[in-house]
Amino acid sequence: MNYMEQLQELQTEVDKRQGPQDGRYSITESLKLPHPIKLPEYTIRFADLDNCGRELLEDALNARCNAYAPYSKFKVGAAFRTKCGRVFTGCNIENVALTPGSCAERTALVKGISEGFKCYDAGAVVAYHESGFTTPCGVCRQFINEFAKTDIPIYIGQAPEVSSKLPAFNDDDEVLVTSIYHLLPHSFTVFK
Repeated sequence: MNYMEQLQELQTEVDKRQGPQDGRYSITESLKLPHPIKLPEYTIRFADLDNCGRELLEDALNARCNAYAPYSKFKVGAAFRTKCGRVFTGCNIENVALTPGSCAERTALVKGISEGFKCYDAGAVVAYHESGFTTPCGVCRQFINEFAKTDIPIYIGQAPEVSSKLPAFNDDDEVLVTSIYHLLPHSFTVFK
């Protein structure tokens, strides 16, 4: 370590001990907030994704074909992989009364949970929106977090607008790779 690096390290330590001049602290210094390690967030071409990401996105895209969305016409598919490698898929299911409906993410997770799988290590969500990616709603973010246990990658793909044939992603399609901690940085919990 050179002289300038040592000096910077010492200055950082002095600044920490003195505290901020305006009375504000970084949230990473709070003892009242969890400080999970977040996975990186980025976009990547579909062809450059790892096998897990490609498979989950394809499973979510296929699940989207079964969506029951007669009111909104907004079809969503999701897929979640358990720690042991099993994948559960789901689609959104609407209801004329609105509240009894179910989002694709919760449909997929409920299927797995009902079969005894309560811990997941990756997920994917697919929908078509002309202006970009569709991420899980707030309720689904909290639901996913409940069964993630740690930060897990969430692959977000934009489905083709119209699919007269079997839906598929093109190699150059852009995918958002985010994580549950990026989507829900301060989740509600009653556990420490």
